[in-house]
Amino acid sequence: MQQRFVDDPEGAAAQAEHLVRRVMDERGYPANDDREGLANVVSVDHPDVVQRYRQGCDTLASPSGGTDERTENLRKAMVDFRSVFESLIERDAETATTR
Repeated sequence: MQQRFVDDPEGAAAQAEHLVRRVMDERGYPANDDREGLANVVSVDHPDVVQRYRQGCDTLASPSGGTDERTENLRKAMVDFRSVFESLIERDAETATTR
């Protein structure tokens, strides 16, 4: 996704959000289309990154600004989604090492 960003920032950011949602679904979080509800549930286990998830989703939902501003906002969304993804995966790694 990160490699695709140069050629298709909008598509790459949307794909990153989709990947995060898929990981959340695989971790047992409710699979629904209500992003805020999902964010509230995820905040219990991942309070450190839930705001980043919200920011990334908000960026995708609001296509404001010129092309350069939009691209920069999408770049920030990619960074936000990566942080959430890493937090979700990190918990699995910690669980695996304690077993």
